[in-house]
Amino acid sequence: MEQKVLNVCMMLRTLPQVMTPKEFMIHFVRSTNPEVAYLRRLWAVPRGIPSSMDLVRSMRNELTNTPEGRDAWDDFIQQEANRIATNQAPPRGNYPVGQFHSSSTGGKEFFTSSAMMIHDRDLSERNMPFLYNLVLHMLRHGRRSGPPQDEEDPGVNDPAGNQDTNEAEKMLGISYEAQRNPVACVRHRDQRMALTVCQVVAFGQNQRHNAFQLYNATAIAALKTLAQENARNIRRVMEIQEGLALAPTLCIDNIDMEQRVHQQSVGNRTSTFRGTWGYVHLPNKALIDTLDTSELNLKTFKEAVGRISACPIEPRMFLPTVRKEHHEIAVWKSQIARVLNEYITVPADRRTAYPLDPPVIEQVDHTAPELLMLKLMKASDNLAEGIGQVFQSIITQSGLSVNEFFKRLQPFDGDLGTVQNFNCLRQQRAPSTQPQHCMENIYFQLGASHTLWNVGSNIFSHHFGNPKDSNDTGAWQHLEALGFPSEKAIQKKDITLMINQMERVFEANIYYCLRVVMDLAWQKPGVEKINISSAQWNSIIVKSYATFCTPQARTSAVAQKCVRLSNTMLLLHDFLSVVEAQRSMSAGDMVLMLTVWLPGLLSKYLRHNLLISPSWRPGHFVAKDFELEKENYWLKFLFNNTGQGTNVDRLCDTFSPNVFLLQQMFQSLKEDCGAQIVHQSHKNKLPHQSLVMFSNMGLNWDILGQHSNKDNKNTIKVVNTYLAGIQKLKTTIRMTDIHLNKFKKHLNTQTTQASNEERINSDDDNDTQSEDM
Repeated sequence: MEQKVLNVCMMLRTLPQVMTPKEFMIHFVRSTNPEVAYLRRLWAVPRGIPSSMDLVRSMRNELTNTPEGRDAWDDFIQQEANRIATNQAPPRGNYPVGQFHSSSTGGKEFFTSSAMMIHDRDLSERNMPFLYNLVLHMLRHGRRSGPPQDEEDPGVNDPAGNQDTNEAEKMLGISYEAQRNPVACVRHRDQRMALTVCQVVAFGQNQRHNAFQLYNATAIAALKTLAQENARNIRRVMEIQEGLALAPTLCIDNIDMEQRVHQQSVGNRTSTFRGTWGYVHLPNKALIDTLDTSELNLKTFKEAVGRISACPIEPRMFLPTVRKEHHEIAVWKSQIARVLNEYITVPADRRTAYPLDPPVIEQVDHTAPELLMLKLMKASDNLAEGIGQVFQSIITQSGLSVNEFFKRLQPFDGDLGTVQNFNCLRQQRAPSTQPQHCMENIYFQLGASHTLWNVGSNIFSHHFGNPKDSNDTGAWQHLEALGFPSEKAIQKKDITLMINQMERVFEANIYYCLRVVMDLAWQKPGVEKINISSAQWNSIIVKSYATFCTPQARTSAVAQKCVRLSNTMLLLHDFLSVVEAQRSMSAGDMVLMLTVWLPGLLSKYLRHNLLISPSWRPGHFVAKDFELEKENYWLKFLFNNTGQGTNVDRLCDTFSPNVFLLQQMFQSLKEDCGAQIVHQSHKNKLPHQSLVMFSNMGLNWDILGQHSNKDNKNTIKVVNTYLAGIQKLKTTIRMTDIHLNKFKKHLNTQTTQASNEERINSDDDNDTQSEDM
């Protein structure tokens, strides 16, 4: 090979035309002679490119042997890099042909994570791959050693971070988790930095390449256009459709926000904005397909309401049926089994043991709900006049005429105060033959969460006891034993915390009852759970239920005049209803939460519209009114952290219709930093030390009446609300309202309302109303 090369060089030096090897190579590459061009035909095709590049690399190696050669080679590469980088740029024109995005025409899809991934992929692989790979290689090559193993991404799960931000994320049920693999974390950061450089350079070359800037810098300006798109979508879904005489459900709630003014002056002072907000919940298509839509109409609804006046209210309607009693027993045993399995012992064979969850009665579909946020309304639903203004604003946003809005059945979800004000407004307009005055098409359902909060608050207060009396063994004593300050248990601003504390007290009492049944009360609670046979495990559950949870056991405790045992049993019985309702809602099981008096199909539709699964996961349902409470919190959080003041018009027109989009954009900031969204499943688990303290409290205060000599005769007996309610119902029938018309006074149509008005005792209007939470 070497001799052949030397022979070629010698031939090039022969007369008459002396050539150097360089001159020969230049002439060979540049020659237009067909025969010469044929000889180099494979240089630029896939088959010959590898060897051609070997030639280039060989020339590079030879040139860079000297400092002058290295400088010359670097200059050459710099020129080539300039040429390549200049030629690579995003295409011009409007999207999707080009990369120009207008804030006045961009849709919500542009701001989603999937859309940004497409933009990033196009930029790094198609539009500017040279610059992207150059920067990425520089970042990786510049790091001589691997990433430190203890490197942590700042701002992810930072306990010292912004408390408002943490609370907002908690309301959504999400948290963020940094990449556990440090190599993957650094790789993601390098890629994000390289993409950012490319995006900035593309915008510097041509400011119409503005996808990155629109997503981050001018997103607020685009919200005005998106709010208009949302308004069009609301009008579209609220249109009257053939074959379905049922409007989408509307969920509304009041919202109060402080308009704080730092520099106050005349006419410019801190004030409180009181408005109403909500969303449109589109019917689940899969559910609608299982129903006969001919029965989902206003006529069926009015006929059902009309039958109420002729339907007598019987006391037996308030008593449990055999089916309900059997289900209650299953609920009791499942809750006892859950506590036993969680804290004490596990069965050898789970298949033959009692289940940890009660049987499912009516499962709600966990398909992603279709929600459209209404524009925040400058009218409060706290008064009858205000609720009328709310309806006027809703009609305006729906795009329907007054007659069109009131000609079909319109379901609503609201809290107790909203429903009371609506009933007050309807009574003020009665009697009337105009649909817009009598509002017979409006049907309000109490929100499941607000109902649970109101009932739970009353039950908790009933069993709370007197914290000023150290000898009192009410629920406050149980909370203190569990390490929770009793004075913070019942708060109107944090009702979820109250329900969680009721669940903890309930489980702690069940735990102590199990220890007594297993004859472990005098032993220190152990940390490790033991395995026992399924038969023995089941027998413990049956014995615990029979000893502390049956009506016979409660009656026996009263007969024995054991006040503390009776109080504990009543607490377990009353708290069970709240705990089971909370867990049933989370599981999406309607169970026996609600009795709807409407016809079967319409009743089923309304029942299945009470709960939704925002994260699209089974077992993670929330009530619709609770979802609205979360959005209320996020609206306040986002608006107060934009740094644009407290302009109510901007709040109503820009922020409120786009709250879902703003949440996604907020989450994307941490996703860009390499954080991963983790959907949380909040579980109430009692720590071991709390169980030890509660067991000591149970022994010291003898809450199960095991030692009669320790029973304090001064202990105040808790009233059995179930028996007291039956007695009050008897008194009402005997003394004031023999037909029990008070239970249907707000359900009568206008034709029956006048005739029934005389039969309804006037004192009923002055009955104490439950405080709306």
